[in-house]
Amino acid sequence: MTTKGKRLAQNSSQQVDQSRTVNFHHDGRAVSACPGDTVASALFAQGRRIFSRSFKYHRPRGLLCCSGDCPNCIMEVDGKPNVRACRTSVRDGMQVLSQHAWPSVDHDVLRVIESFDRFLPIGFYYKTLYKPRLLWEIAEPMIRRLAGMGRVREGELGHSEYEYQYEFVDVLIVGGGPAGVEAALTAAASGASVLLVDNEPRLGGHLRYESRAYRYQDSEQSGYEVANLLEAAANSQPSVRVLLEATAFGGYEGNLVPVLQGSTLFHVRFKSLVLATGCHQYPSVFRNNDLPGVMLSRAALRLINLFGLLPGDNAVVGTSNDEGYLAALECLRAGMKVSALADARPSASNLAQATELRAAGVSIFTGMAIREAHGSGAVSAATIGSTNGNPESGERTIGCDSILLSTAWQGNSALLFQLGCQLGLDKDMGQPIPTKMEPGVFAAGEVLGLRSLPEILQSGRLSGTGATQHINQGNSSWWNELQALQSRSRQQSKAFAIPATTGQNKNFVCLCEDVVEKDLRQGVEEGFDEIETLKRYSTVSMGPCQGRMCSRSSTEICGFATERDFGAVGTTTARPPIHPVPLGALAGAEFHPVKHTSMHYRHTALTNQFMDMGVWKRPLVYSSVAEEYDAVRNRVGLIDVSTLGKLVVKGKDAPALLDQVYTHWFSNLQPGRTRYGVICDEAGIILDDGTVARLAPDQYYVTTSSGNVDLIEQWMKWLATGTGWCVHIVNMTSGIAAVNLAGPEARNVLRGLTDVDVSPAAFPYMACREGNVAGVPATLLRVGFVGETGWELHFPAEYGEYMWDTLLEAGAAFGICPFGVEAQRLLRLEKKHVIVGQDTDALSTPYDCDMSWVVKLDKPDFVGRHALEAMKGQRGQNRLVGFCALDGGEPDDGNAIVIEGMLSGRVTSARFSPQLKKYIGLAWVPVDHAKQGTVVGIQAGDKIHLAMIVQETFYDPEGKRLK
Repeated sequence: MTTKGKRLAQNSSQQVDQSRTVNFHHDGRAVSACPGDTVASALFAQGRRIFSRSFKYHRPRGLLCCSGDCPNCIMEVDGKPNVRACRTSVRDGMQVLSQHAWPSVDHDVLRVIESFDRFLPIGFYYKTLYKPRLLWEIAEPMIRRLAGMGRVREGELGHSEYEYQYEFVDVLIVGGGPAGVEAALTAAASGASVLLVDNEPRLGGHLRYESRAYRYQDSEQSGYEVANLLEAAANSQPSVRVLLEATAFGGYEGNLVPVLQGSTLFHVRFKSLVLATGCHQYPSVFRNNDLPGVMLSRAALRLINLFGLLPGDNAVVGTSNDEGYLAALECLRAGMKVSALADARPSASNLAQATELRAAGVSIFTGMAIREAHGSGAVSAATIGSTNGNPESGERTIGCDSILLSTAWQGNSALLFQLGCQLGLDKDMGQPIPTKMEPGVFAAGEVLGLRSLPEILQSGRLSGTGATQHINQGNSSWWNELQALQSRSRQQSKAFAIPATTGQNKNFVCLCEDVVEKDLRQGVEEGFDEIETLKRYSTVSMGPCQGRMCSRSSTEICGFATERDFGAVGTTTARPPIHPVPLGALAGAEFHPVKHTSMHYRHTALTNQFMDMGVWKRPLVYSSVAEEYDAVRNRVGLIDVSTLGKLVVKGKDAPALLDQVYTHWFSNLQPGRTRYGVICDEAGIILDDGTVARLAPDQYYVTTSSGNVDLIEQWMKWLATGTGWCVHIVNMTSGIAAVNLAGPEARNVLRGLTDVDVSPAAFPYMACREGNVAGVPATLLRVGFVGETGWELHFPAEYGEYMWDTLLEAGAAFGICPFGVEAQRLLRLEKKHVIVGQDTDALSTPYDCDMSWVVKLDKPDFVGRHALEAMKGQRGQNRLVGFCALDGGEPDDGNAIVIEGMLSGRVTSARFSPQLKKYIGLAWVPVDHAKQGTVVGIQAGDKIHLAMIVQETFYDPEGKRLK
């Protein structure tokens, strides 16, 4: 094992800066890292080899892919569970914790579970924990505790803010490797706008961590030098925009690919899409293939060339392709010993590489593969055996501390599936490749099965050309040329498939869920012989890696067990998101329209507490509810009610329309008077309420609730259609501002500002007048929603700030105070005034709400009349009633009403009444209990409190104060 903390000499391929340090904590211990390190590389440099414990058996797991494709390095970082340590850059002060282990990740006593694995076969809980039912209720919390993947620390993380941007580009390219960069350069050269997305910190793909020589631009250059040249070329193109460390996690209809970069979610719409997503390695299946020290060859190269770390002191390489030889050579050149290389192929295809390895003392065994890894907490030896079908033929065990695998490839083709492309297994290339592409979707590079750099670059140019030709509606030959390129690649190198089954016990297929080969075979024997049902029964590919490390192996094992080939078995569905995405990012911002009243910025100067009421922003509270309540009850208060819907209904048939719309009479309303009205649907269900003021024989001024004005406007216009009536409805909501001036001193404040006589005799309760207020033409409505003497003043919205300032200035001598929605709701609750939508629902009728007085069945007709007439005199099931708490309970909106131990209703509104010194509210209760003095229970928290039904109004029941 490498010396703790020792790194290779700094070179230009490394992304770490060894001249400086960054300090963080892991499991309470200080760790010193280099800028550019990931959490995983920093811990590896400190000598850590066990990074996590497995899901089911708590087996030790170490670094495997170093690219975020496996579950082995999942940790808790700064309170966030299930973070991939190999993809998380270190920061000063970072707090990292191991998870899913006790008492520590190095010594996990829960590994004892593995001793009982014979009692934990596939689907054991389905078979053993269903009778009696109580057994599962006992076992479930234990299973969750033992098999969890981290914990959510409630209340510790705080709120994460996400930003959202919308991008529209000609060509979107996903993948910043050589194919993606070449496609971007080709598309940009034709004048297209290009967005290039990659999940790595820099462009270049696999070249970034390769030191082997490539022929590029007529010279021999290392892989990372070629990557630098490609990156510089992409950055020099003004029409190419690059998003690094960004994840394209799904393909959706309408040419939409969402991309998450940090805390910003980009909604990208494209005309053409190039997928250069590359491929990933996955481990072959052999005994103990999950031990720390078993590592994919590209992970080893990442450690060596990006972080200056050797993956071990002594390695055995298992391969079935030329890349295994190249990885072994890079390990040797970095100073690592390679004891043996097991090539599953009958012979090496590149004799020069084999000769160089043998010259360095590496034993090469052809026709052999890794059969078993030995060790307890880490690899100590590897057993290799023949691939000719006889597992005992030529077996030998070789001492080592790491096993590097370059045996199989899987294209990152989930986006291709999601966008409707078809894929099929190409046995020569060794992976599924596209067989049919959707219009406007192109692919390039290793996702097509291409391996050599010239072929990868050529595919990038072909796809870039095809993408721009698609935009220009030109004919493209890219698909035919691409197939010719793939044909040449097949002739140059053919993949060799290592059998995925060995018949041993600890052959792990799914590292996320601890699913072994034996589990899958048993599942097939039990009838789950289709890959989709086998996946769900065994949970294979359902863990954090979402099948990257296991879906191909599980499909092959299913094929062996059912004697079908890969194509017949098929694949499981690739659903978005491809990579884990925070739910906060998916939830998105609230993209509803937002409206401000003309006095909004006067409110923001006084408070930062606002609430959403439909599309409007309204002040919730200015100072305190108690202070604002006291001002309205004892002095004078001012509230902005501009959010009310405001309709002007005019014409000689306006009275007939309103009689048809409302349950009350309005044709007999005298000019200069106002009346409360309710609108119902044909079933007698309450839709809305408000006031109707008659300004002239043929003109009414109608107010509605804040969220329903559009509905009521459409409702009126629809009812007037085809009648031949002379009536016009105009929505004036945005053009008219309104305030409510209320309290015992309201008349004194208003008297000094208006030319309207506001004395009780001249301006009685529920009257309306038109005049000037502070020199501004206004409509004055004397209403009493809050239970005090008050006026609603409606005036042109342009004067909103002026009117607000003037009223506050004039009321200063009387102790005026602005009040918000919370105080308003408390004030109206003491009067038992109903808020439609808050206290009512989609089944509430006027009779249920104790509002029978608003239903005038002496009218010949109105909407809902037939239903309401049928309901009259019927008891119904529930009633909306008032209540007051009896025993110090503090009910809240939505609490349950409990009667005789049964859930019997709900609280719709509840507040503490300063007048009564107790909690009051409105609630729906069964009609048999809706009687004065009846005691019911209210479930508040974990207790049931008592409350008494109150029939009369809580405050000023005679209405003397508002009249």
